[in-house]
Amino acid sequence: MNRLQELQHITANLQTLVASFSSVADFCRRLDVNRQQFNKYLAGQHLPSRKVRQQIARHFLMEGTDLSRAPADFRRFYDGLQYELPVDLRATPQFTQFLPLIRASAEALRDYCGVYYRYHNSSIYKGSVLRSVLCIYERGGSARHVTIERFPGRDGRRGTGYAFAYHGFSFLLGDRIFLLDFEGAQQNEMTFTVLTPQHRRPLRFLHGLVTGVASSSFRQPFSTRIALAYAGPGPIRKQHLRQATTLAPDDASIPPEMRDYLTGERGMVIWGGEG
Repeated sequence: MNRLQELQHITANLQTLVASFSSVADFCRRLDVNRQQFNKYLAGQHLPSRKVRQQIARHFLMEGTDLSRAPADFRRFYDGLQYELPVDLRATPQFTQFLPLIRASAEALRDYCGVYYRYHNSSIYKGSVLRSVLCIYERGGSARHVTIERFPGRDGRRGTGYAFAYHGFSFLLGDRIFLLDFEGAQQNEMTFTVLTPQHRRPLRFLHGLVTGVASSSFRQPFSTRIALAYAGPGPIRKQHLRQATTLAPDDASIPPEMRDYLTGERGMVIWGGEG
């Protein structure tokens, strides 16, 4: 790409970005960009420096090089086809205020990245403890996580009867870790988890609460205690998945700290209405 073509691309793409704001002044104020100089970029009179391009791009969770994309390609990219986020949503004050939290959480949760065995009282196999596998990882400037649940078949046969995978984002806010995710196959459920960080090292356990909806005919809302046991650095491997199943509450493979936390009156499942 020659310099003239790059200038034309960046000019058109900056105009796309500005169009989602109330005015050029509003754009420059929010991004802390010199308005007089920015008007020259919009008019195609000057090419923004790499520093300025990076400053603008970071506000929209993209790279500075993305501003050099062909305008049609940039529009598709910015419209968020991959994430289904339209231009006007990305430009809302509420969304832009949320971006610093996403970036800050990625750095703050770096020490918590890795694989965990996740324990909580099952909403499907009542009276059993569900051990699933969760991995917290960093990607694209955000902290994310995936949880794999495996359930044995109800006919008593060995192996996995059915499985669920949840994908979501992780945040650190007010000295609490928040995990928000959705089930990827049926796409009919979200879960919300709040954990208390562990400041001692090495990292061993995290404790908190999980809230979701039971995969039953009633689809009752439920909430129960949850505990995570650190298993090692990511990614999730086959040996981790082999441990994902349902267990009796007194199963010896459940760490004693987990068993004490999940059992008793305070460890029960709290259910919502049945219809």
